[in-house]
Amino acid sequence: MSESTGITASTLARQIINRHPQVSSRPLGTNEIELVVPSDKIRGVVTMIDENVHDALPESIFGIDLENDKYELIYIFWSHSNRMLVQLRVSLEGERPEIDSTCDIFPGFEWHERETREMFGIEFKNHPDPRLLLLPDELEGVFPLRKRFQTDQSRLDETGIAPPKARPKTGGDDE
Repeated sequence: MSESTGITASTLARQIINRHPQVSSRPLGTNEIELVVPSDKIRGVVTMIDENVHDALPESIFGIDLENDKYELIYIFWSHSNRMLVQLRVSLEGERPEIDSTCDIFPGFEWHERETREMFGIEFKNHPDPRLLLLPDELEGVFPLRKRFQTDQSRLDETGIAPPKARPKTGGDDE
């Protein structure tokens, strides 16, 4: 059984902020912390997690579309021996946002980065295998989890799912 490194979320946050003063933190709960990380610091912060938390498990990366070409990435790490959760929040902007890949540091993130690229159009620079993971080739570059994505009727017809019924009007001021 592996031993705890004895590091707490707040200690890890202090170490990261000492090296990367642009990072800020806020507690999420007992031994849980969120770090707000500038996109150009993601590799440095993820490397510090790898170096300081011997059993850091890369749980997930997921995107959030905030609209108007603004996005957030959430990275989640868990340490079983320390009972510690570390969440990284990274803001990105632009029609084609990009960030450095971290899957060479934590190979468990490879598919998470591919899925996030495919669904949100966030490019992970230097990713070793940026092929589509879930979508058919004809949807390359379509990004179905962006809020402005609209499917056309032909794709709905292919599913065989009945279209939604119109909502009944409720007695409002304009009736």
